[in-house]
Amino acid sequence: MEVKLVLDGDITVVSLSGRIEIEKTQSFKKACLQNFSDRKVVFCMKNLHFVGSSGIQSFFGVLNELNAGSRMSVKIAGLTPDFQRLFSFSECASLEVHESIEGALQSF
Repeated sequence: MEVKLVLDGDITVVSLSGRIEIEKTQSFKKACLQNFSDRKVVFCMKNLHFVGSSGIQSFFGVLNELNAGSRMSVKIAGLTPDFQRLFSFSECASLEVHESIEGALQSF
């Protein structure tokens, strides 16, 4: 998975691309906590590749945990239809999902 960061005022946009590797979920979480603590963050997922429900569910769980357990404010943008369907079955009710980065930015 590749990560590209863009700052928009006090909001960090994290654009993710490639494949989600379930083995790297914890290192991803640690990096987010170290780098985005006390920040508003939008994770753009439109360029991620489908890796199976277990990989994406773990990833959604990390984002949900970051949003609920810290001072971060996390939003998701650009879910593909497959990811939207899987997200609807996740237990991540506190995460906001937006169609676009612009919509997520405006929601803060």
